[in-house]
Amino acid sequence: MEIRPFLPDPSGLCCDRSRVAEGTVTLELHATAFTARCPTCGWPSRRVHSRYTRVLEDLPWMGTPVRMRLETRRFFCDSPTCARKTFAEPLPRVAAAHARKTCRLAQALCKIGFALGGQAGSRLAAQLHMATSGDTVLRLVRRAPPGPTPTVAIAGVDDWAWCKGRRYGTILCDLERHQPVDLLPERSAEALSTWLKAHPGVRVITRDRGSYYAQGASSGAPEAVQVADRFHLLCNLREALVRALDRRYPDLRKAAKAAAASQAPPPQAVAEVLPTPALPSPPGSRARQAKEASRSRRLARYEQVVRLRQRGVSMRDIARQMRMHRGTVRRFLRAGQFPERAVRKYVRQTDRFMGYLRQRWEEGCHNATQLTGELAERGFRGSYAVVRRCVSAWREPDHPHTPGPKPVVKPASPVPPPSPNQTAWLLVRNPEDYSVEENAFLAALWQECPELQHGAELARQFIRMVQDRQADALDSWIDRTREAGVPHELTVFAEGLLPDYEAVKAALRLEWSNGQVEGQVNRLKMIKRQMYGRAGFALLRQRVLNAG
Repeated sequence: MEIRPFLPDPSGLCCDRSRVAEGTVTLELHATAFTARCPTCGWPSRRVHSRYTRVLEDLPWMGTPVRMRLETRRFFCDSPTCARKTFAEPLPRVAAAHARKTCRLAQALCKIGFALGGQAGSRLAAQLHMATSGDTVLRLVRRAPPGPTPTVAIAGVDDWAWCKGRRYGTILCDLERHQPVDLLPERSAEALSTWLKAHPGVRVITRDRGSYYAQGASSGAPEAVQVADRFHLLCNLREALVRALDRRYPDLRKAAKAAAASQAPPPQAVAEVLPTPALPSPPGSRARQAKEASRSRRLARYEQVVRLRQRGVSMRDIARQMRMHRGTVRRFLRAGQFPERAVRKYVRQTDRFMGYLRQRWEEGCHNATQLTGELAERGFRGSYAVVRRCVSAWREPDHPHTPGPKPVVKPASPVPPPSPNQTAWLLVRNPEDYSVEENAFLAALWQECPELQHGAELARQFIRMVQDRQADALDSWIDRTREAGVPHELTVFAEGLLPDYEAVKAALRLEWSNGQVEGQVNRLKMIKRQMYGRAGFALLRQRVLNAG
């Protein structure tokens, strides 16, 4: 099939004819310009030296691959000072020199590479009838020219891990435009300072509370306002509470026992019908044996850590010798005694409907099938077996449908105390959201350790101060942490705010925070894992700055 010659204005090409064969559209074209400029000296020339044919791949048309056979001319360079004698006519709007793909096809593949990477981008390009290899996609991504770095007024800075705990880099984001502006291969004050000096105009810098970025921001942009991240401030507060509770773990155990005793039913109500499990587990089951063996191993490691510390070994050397994280060693040593692990509290599907089930049971409805249907109308998605297992303990011993053996007296089991981490989360919550059991536990805890109650009140005041941007209340709050009866760990946290006082106060006054920078770090980690094994820094930087 042939068509008439036509002239596309943007490219300056004329199509002589086209044909479709073997599922490919082939276009034969030639350039229509009378002159061409030498790419070295820029001298115009009209003398044609020779002609040759370039074969270029172009964007598909209606799902059919397109191939261009472009007749290219070579011109003489008539400039007496130019080292070139001949040159091929440049067509920068069609294809680069020596390229086998048109500019628009290369740009499309580059966009796919920015979004998906090499192999995934190659698979998508094949579905779009632009078949190419993953290596070609990555090569186009690497060669993509970097875009101009805009003037950043509100900058956010945070670190990202090459290898967690060993090697870190730095990401910088424009908080006004919600996009990353640069990626640095190291985490240091010098690297941040150099970047800020090369990009003047930054007025506000949000960062975490690490010393690297505080020093780099002070030296690179001394006139900029530094803002400490509010999320990290709250994390530091919770960590201080965890350290305080680690030191008072015996008080947690006593409070849990006292709360359980106050909530226990009267002695005559202790006897209950134990439902027969589908698969009974003997006391010496594998699960219990495995749990006891795990506790024994953990206890032995704890005792060995304590012995090494008593001999004067540093925490770093203990962690290296025991092959443990330093944070675990620190928690062991601060606990004062072996820290038991908290028992996970399981939530059953019937817990939300327990009040309705109890009401219907007292009204005389003891049919589990009917109760299941009524609960389904109220949003219950569980099965009949779940409801039957829940109400089986309420049946009378002589009921004909009572499953299992006769009622037995269930001995009161010791109530495991919540872990210091769980208790710290409980202390920073709104007291109006506490359940009856949590109120009983906290009341018993205040009896055992009154200073924790004072610390919890101060912690909630700090949280309200952060949420409501009460910068003027910071000084008085720090003064209250120095009073008698405040946990030492909370006082240390407050004293640690003083070296970074201006940044902390700016965090309580300004709206800017590092939240969106954390999101960009999460996106960076996803891109890094997509290209793990061959993602050099240059390729990773291109994708982070250009993807999306």
